Amino acid sequence: MSFLVIAALLGLIPAFIAQSKGRSFGAWWLYGFLLFIVAIIHVLFVTPRNTVGTVASDSTGPMRDCPYCAEPVKYQATKCKHCGSEIESMPIPEPKYNGTQIAWSRIAILIGGIVLLAIISGIIGK
Repeated sequence: MSFLVIAALLGLIPAFIAQSKGRSFGAWWLYGFLLFIVAIIHVLFVTPRNTVGTVASDSTGPMRDCPYCAEPVKYQATKCKHCGSEIESMPIPEPKYNGTQIAWSRIAILIGGIVLLAIISGIIGK
């Protein structure tokens, strides 16, 4: 019984990392629950996704929404390619992080909870 609880808690680690990369939390939790070692290695090599859901790439460049038609246009664009409206060119925003934002405090809390659970189950099991 305690093995299932520990496996469920360990499954949260790859799930949180995957969620920070724009992936499905539930799918990665199930993956981590069933195959933790494989999932933790796999999630470290997964490419991050941007907010739209497509894989982030430097070739397309960052996009913003047109204020008139709400379609995505490049930051440097002065005319919307969808509706033809004149728009103001904007500087490209600097990224806040380099692709992966891992909440280390969450992972530390999870590991601490797992250790505490193991200690409590060891005391109760005696």
